[in-house]
Parts: sequence; C-alpha cells; structure tokens
Amino acid sequence: MLLKEQRSRLITSWGDRITSAIAASALPRAELLDHIPAFVDELIRALHPDAVPLPPTSENAEEHGEQRLGLGFDVAEVVREYGMLHECILQIADEAELAVSPREHRVIVKWLNSGIADAVAQYVKQRDLELLRQSSEHLGFIAHELRNPLGSAKLAFHRLRRTELAESRTVDLVERGLKRMGEMIDGALDHASLRLGLIPRMAPVALRAFLHEIEADAAIEAQAKEIEILVLAPEDLLVEADPRLLRSAVSNLVHNALKFSHERTKVVVSAARSEGRLTIQVTDGCGGLPPGKAEELFDPLVQRSADRSGFGLGLGIALQAAEAHNGTIRVRDLPGQGCEFTIDVPSIAPRPSST
Repeated sequence: MLLKEQRSRLITSWGDRITSAIAASALPRAELLDHIPAFVDELIRALHPDAVPLPPTSENAEEHGEQRLGLGFDVAEVVREYGMLHECILQIADEAELAVSPREHRVIVKWLNSGIADAVAQYVKQRDLELLRQSSEHLGFIAHELRNPLGSAKLAFHRLRRTELAESRTVDLVERGLKRMGEMIDGALDHASLRLGLIPRMAPVALRAFLHEIEADAAIEAQAKEIEILVLAPEDLLVEADPRLLRSAVSNLVHNALKFSHERTKVVVSAARSEGRLTIQVTDGCGGLPPGKAEELFDPLVQRSADRSGFGLGLGIALQAAEAHNGTIRVRDLPGQGCEFTIDVPSIAPRPSST
C-alpha cells in the first residue's frame, strides 16, 4: 500500500531530484513530470493482486522517451530518470520504516527495467526518424539546387548544337551526360521524397505506351552498347499508379540493366496483370550473378562493381517507389544469361471517368 499512500510524495521527490540533477531549471514542472505519474500508476497496479492485466509494454514510457527527445535529453539521462525513481521508492519506504518484500522489489525492478527499455526504444526510433528526415531534406535541397545550373547548361548546349556544333560522337556523349545528370538529380529528389513518406498521386497509366516512352529515353544509351530493348505489354493494359514514381522505378531498373548488360545483348521490359497483381519485369544480359550475391543487390548504398555485387541507389529508389504502391521488387538470377527484376504491385483498375 506504500505507493498508493505516498504517490504524490513519490512524484514530488522524483521531480525535485530530476530538476537538480538533470533538467534545466527553466523547464516547466508539468513538462518535467510528463508521463511519470501515469507510469507510477501502472507500477501501483502491477504491485497489487487485484490489478488489471498490464500490457507487455508501457505506452507511458514510450511517450516519455519521445517527449524527452524533443526536450533535448540524451539516452543516458532517460535511463537515469528511472534509476532515480527506484531510489525515491526505496527512500520513501525507508523513511516510513516499511520493508519492501522480495516479491514487491522484483515487481518494481521488472517494471522499471521494462519502462527503461520502452522509453529508450522509442527515443532511439524517433531520433533515427528525425535524422533520416534531416538527411532526406538535405539531399533534396542539394538536388533541387543543382537543377537550375544544369537546366541552364542543357539549354545552352541545345542552342549551340542547333547553330554551331556538328554531329559527332563527342556531341552525343555530352548530350547523354547532361541527360543522365538530370535523371540522377530527379532520382535523388524522388529518393528524398520517398524517405519523407511521399503519398502516391494515382492516375490512369497505359502501360504499353508508358514503357515505350522509357525505352525511347534509354535509346542512346542502348545504341552505344548495341543493346536491343524489347517492350512486351498488352495494348489494353491500363492501371492506376503514380506515373512519376512508377517511371522512376522502371527507369532505374532499365538504366542499370543497360549498364551491366554485355554488348550486343538484349534487355526485355514486360508487363502483365494476373490475379489482382501487376508485374513489370526487366530482364538484362549481364551473364548472371556470382553465387550468394542476389541478396546484396537490395542494399541501396552498396558500391557498384564490375561483378554487380551492389546495385547502388537506383534499386533503393525503385524499391521505395514499389513500396509506396504497397508492392515490392524481387530479383531472380538467370545463370549464364542475366538477371530478372520484377516490380510486383497491386493492380488497381482506373475508375470510370464521370461525364
């Protein structure tokens, strides 16, 4: 009955300790106490046989950890708060000359340790999400700032090409380089947006025409290696999707297929609908994967190499775009031939247009 009778005193004592040992003096009392009173109530229920069943984790501890992150506490300080609560309980029991039974002490220690785990887990989760948000915003800012000078360079190049530059392989290489830089910047912006939780903007997409547009965009790159791009899709295949995100996913797969395919091979891009699913497959002519390398392709930051042990940022963007459509990407090794990447998403039929 100690904690029930001394609840207010316990919370006050704990608040005084935190104020003097951890928290800044300017921190409002109510903000300092935060979820601790409710956490103490959970502990009181845990100590008594008539207590209602407690959940496996403490929502109050989780919310406490998140709140402490916002106030600038570090993880060690969050842990220390629960240690101080333990000290306050023992001190109040000692002053009241009441012995804490072994069973009660086990319950107190167990619930405090659980609170520490829940608070720290939520603290770390929210901290990592914030770092992810900041890095994504920074990446998006850099990519956005690069767009303007690149746009000016492309405009100047096209004017020169029309008036002064003769057709040559060098001119084609410069044009391809500018085009690829633009695609990389757009990809970086897509990557940043997806990591920030971009909500897809769904619209009707005619898959065959859509894939032929991607084929046309990649034509110069394919011609340089004498690779044929073959598009296979039903004429009437129409689905609801975010065109920009889907284009980013398929384009990244196609460009990487061209990058790793051997010269004078074939890249096949196909689409089909079956049992409520839409699949878009990109099959390349890379010759296949080294043993055990298929899983590594899905690490978005692995450095690309000649043996294709990593697929770089491109697959990371493609995977995020697929996941934004509640789908995924899988890879199948075709030994001696190449790799088959499959975008697998729910197939949503376009709504009939209102007249």
